[in-house]
Amino acid sequence: MNNQIFQAARTQLEQLIHNNVDSKEKLTMLSLVKDMAAAMEAEQNVADAALRTSYAKRRSPTFRLRDFILGEARVA
Repeated sequence: MNNQIFQAARTQLEQLIHNNVDSKEKLTMLSLVKDMAAAMEAEQNVADAALRTSYAKRRSPTFRLRDFILGEARVA
């Protein structure tokens, strides 16, 4: 999910909670929304780090050489 779409949906949900939920349940629901956003951000950070690591590995000369040799072996 796109981060901007998620943030927009989160904002709408928080507004709905503020406008339509009584005060006793409001804090619990807002806390859950906050926890959900933190989990989403943590997941995004892990995915970004994995993509950067994978990209760096693919760009290394060792990986390119190994990929070339294995590619040639698969064709033969």
